[in-house]
Amino acid sequence: MTTQGSGFSENVREWAQKVLMLALIPTIGLFAYLLYGLISGQLAGAATNHSEAKHAADLVNQLSSYLNISLVISLLCCLLLFFDYEPLGIVLVVIAGILAYGVRLVLDLLGSSQLANGLASDALFKEFRLAAMIIGAPGVALVVKDIVARIVDSRSRQDLTNLTYGTDVAHQEDRPRALIGAFAACWQLPFCRDGIRVKCPIYHARTKCWQQRVGCMCEENIILMAMGGTDKHAGQDMTAAPVASGGFVPLGDLLTQNAEKTRAAIVTRPGPRGVRIPTNPHLSDAAKRQRCRNCVIYNEHQRQKYGFLSGPVTISVPALVFWNFSNLINLMSGFVNNLETYVSKFSFTGHSANISEVTRNLSGNLFVETMLIVCATLVVMTWAQRLLEFICFKIKI
Repeated sequence: MTTQGSGFSENVREWAQKVLMLALIPTIGLFAYLLYGLISGQLAGAATNHSEAKHAADLVNQLSSYLNISLVISLLCCLLLFFDYEPLGIVLVVIAGILAYGVRLVLDLLGSSQLANGLASDALFKEFRLAAMIIGAPGVALVVKDIVARIVDSRSRQDLTNLTYGTDVAHQEDRPRALIGAFAACWQLPFCRDGIRVKCPIYHARTKCWQQRVGCMCEENIILMAMGGTDKHAGQDMTAAPVASGGFVPLGDLLTQNAEKTRAAIVTRPGPRGVRIPTNPHLSDAAKRQRCRNCVIYNEHQRQKYGFLSGPVTISVPALVFWNFSNLINLMSGFVNNLETYVSKFSFTGHSANISEVTRNLSGNLFVETMLIVCATLVVMTWAQRLLEFICFKIKI
């Protein structure tokens, strides 16, 4: 059944690839032809004659209908093939923004705003805005989906790399559990082994191995100390020399005494609750920190931390935007109104090259300004998640 399902999926993908290649031909061709008519001035030139203007507008509308059909087919195939490709949403949003405002902005910056005059040019820019909505809607949905997926799947994602210690250790179910995983100690995480925890000095000190820079995954002295003594002496000072016995010594007792002597030679230091914690004087603090970063237990702690913080970090961005929405609207309006001034600084002529048409379309339009803020918010939310991933999974602090 699985083989049949996999084969059906492969067939669907193959057909989607073929349809996408076929649909891209009219999509790119129609868009290029309409853009050529705009840039060459043929659409604006038709405005001088009423019959030519009407014919050009009808032709643009007819070609726009074909373009919309091929665009929808191309977009559906693209979503089917690249649905799991994370940057797809941002790419679609950027393309939508270029179609909605970028073309007219470029024309005005180049001093060719007269090319946008006429009935046919108005119809073409209306088509660009419609195409931007067709492309932008799934783009925004994909960005939101990726953000939600990062939060929901934070504990099961394969983001942890360069593991050296504990890679083959299985999850342990029977263990003490923390109320909040992000604040759990090492002995409350799934990789703490029951046989070690019973006599582990880290456990009896109720501390965390990454705080002490020593643990059962990276330091054999922890294992030696955890394997020694009885339950009565577990976790206490194990540095006292064993008591010598006289007369005949059974082989089992001799082996036990040798193990006790080995444990007695371990260098320890006082830890929390009076428990002796082994220490390795041959490693620097930097080497010990790097050892922690490569340990499966510490990386599970980082995963728990990421899962705990990803929700608040992501929600805080739209919360701040909502809290300061009126200020952002004013800021956006001021930026749009001063766009001509900004552009004139980079203009060889010292003026804004008739960019006022774009500013009139953008300034004072609450819907447009709101959509710009929403798109910017989605981008910031995505980068906030990436920053949190960098902190938790790359530099691991």
